[in-house]
Amino acid sequence: MLLASALPVVGAVLVIVDHPRTVSSNVPELLQSELHLDVRTLAGKISRRSGKFIFKEDHHGIVYSLDDQKEARNFAGKAVFVTGTIDSKANIVHIHKIEPTWLFHPTPRAD
Repeated sequence: MLLASALPVVGAVLVIVDHPRTVSSNVPELLQSELHLDVRTLAGKISRRSGKFIFKEDHHGIVYSLDDQKEARNFAGKAVFVTGTIDSKANIVHIHKIEPTWLFHPTPRAD
């Protein structure tokens, strides 16, 4: 009896899960495209070029512009992990957070 009364609730949940909301066509195109971008974390170094802070990714050596210059200034010249979304057409990283690599790879203490 209890199982039979729970089925309508489970069915309602399945309908909600099976029919996710779609983005309305009146949402600006930029917002729609950002909803589908992957958040990535890249290792590299922040430096300054032509008066702007840039990020050079370690693995492929790709240089990206950074959208948050104020946050990037705090890590100038340092090895970091940058987490954000990448706009490959504009070659820019939309920063979610920047963390120094030493937080994840501390140097061993000399005893």
